[in-house]
Amino acid sequence: MSETTRDVTAPAATRSLPANSIGLFGTTSSTLANIAPALSVFLTIPAIVLSMGSMAPWAFVLAAIAILATGNSLIEFTRRMPSAGGFISYLTRAVRGSRTGTFLGSMTFYLLLFIYPVSVGSVVVFIGSWTVSYANWSPGIWIWVTLGAMVAGLPVLLRGTGISVKAAFVMFLTEAVALVLFAVVVLVRAHSALAVPFHAIGGSPGGFAGIGGLTFGLAVFAYVGWENSAPLAEESKNPRRTIPLTVVLSIGVVMLVFFLAAYALVVGYASWQGSAKGIASIGSLANPYLTLTSHYVPWLHLIMFLIGVTSSFGCYLAAALPGSRYIYHGSRAGLLPAQLSRVSARTGVPYASITLYVALMVATTVILDLILHSAGSIATYEAGISTVPLLIIYGATCALLPFFVWRTDRGTFSVLRHIVFPLLGVGVVGYGIWESINPGQAAPADHYWYYVLAYLVVGAAGGLYALRSRGPRAEVLSRGLE
Repeated sequence: MSETTRDVTAPAATRSLPANSIGLFGTTSSTLANIAPALSVFLTIPAIVLSMGSMAPWAFVLAAIAILATGNSLIEFTRRMPSAGGFISYLTRAVRGSRTGTFLGSMTFYLLLFIYPVSVGSVVVFIGSWTVSYANWSPGIWIWVTLGAMVAGLPVLLRGTGISVKAAFVMFLTEAVALVLFAVVVLVRAHSALAVPFHAIGGSPGGFAGIGGLTFGLAVFAYVGWENSAPLAEESKNPRRTIPLTVVLSIGVVMLVFFLAAYALVVGYASWQGSAKGIASIGSLANPYLTLTSHYVPWLHLIMFLIGVTSSFGCYLAAALPGSRYIYHGSRAGLLPAQLSRVSARTGVPYASITLYVALMVATTVILDLILHSAGSIATYEAGISTVPLLIIYGATCALLPFFVWRTDRGTFSVLRHIVFPLLGVGVVGYGIWESINPGQAAPADHYWYYVLAYLVVGAAGGLYALRSRGPRAEVLSRGLE
């Protein structure tokens, strides 16, 4: 690792992250687990079917293409400046002027500091609510199941990045194999309805006309986590090649899993109950996958429940990697106490950052439980209010990429990669943001914009504090591998 990655202002106990410790398998495994395909498809497919009807599986294909346009910007930044700071580093260096870069980078850091614990908290809340619902336990027990999952994952995260990556991969493999097996069995047994997803049946307004609005936003949000590998750059082998490959491979693999699972769901219900009635059933059921499993593959029912748990737990483990690296990077840059950037000499993990990350998630869950008293409400609020600030960061990365490449690497400037794709990314992200905070939505989504505004105010206050305190400079915030 180059000298530029070492924080000379940090305490003596601080160490750099171990270079070349994660290969393509590790970065891809953690990203796949972070996206959590089983969890995403379980939660989003009923709403998508309500809008698109039988053509709902194609929403995931269109969303993957849109996400790749956004991912292109991360790829282009990583090829030029891989860093544990990820978006923090990219946005810091993308603008002209040290003070502007310091403000934007610091603001991005404080946004990410709260985005990750809140958004991933919604995933772990799902473990509690899903388990309690399946086992028919008292609803109030969900909080203890959720907190138990968080505590159980902490030793895994602290034992080493390699252990965390392998555990996350096992979680992903479990859900992927189960979903593909489910899809194959259903498609074989319901072969008479294989053509249904090619015709517009049901939904309002139905077909591709239903892809607009919140439906497209849901399909795009299902891929959130695709950026997981960027903050692992300083630990990755050949990050300028590994991270771009990870982004493309992860989106491609998850798209196939999403499409197969959604295709089988539509075909299965159409064959079982008739095209129109079957499509209507999907949108009206709380757990259409479990219901369909009971009909076609009853011996897989318990496994389908379990992958809801493993998908959520794998996402929790995988998301802790970028979440803690952002804290590590901000701490070594001076935005938090330097002690939080300490790295274990034995395991090579930023143990202080990981501990803070989990503690923030626990605190958020407990506080929201005291206020809302409902796992479903908490998960909805956490996911709804934290996704939009992350989309804003995606959009800023796309918008600033052309200026960054033109200023620093003009010889490689490409109209397609550095203008067309970023503009598509800005369009996709902007559309998703508006559909998420549109005040005309039903409650509680009609009030999400209040929380998004609060996020931005806190982030901006952090950026102004960094400037007034004469804390980190832009070159420190954008530190990484040269």
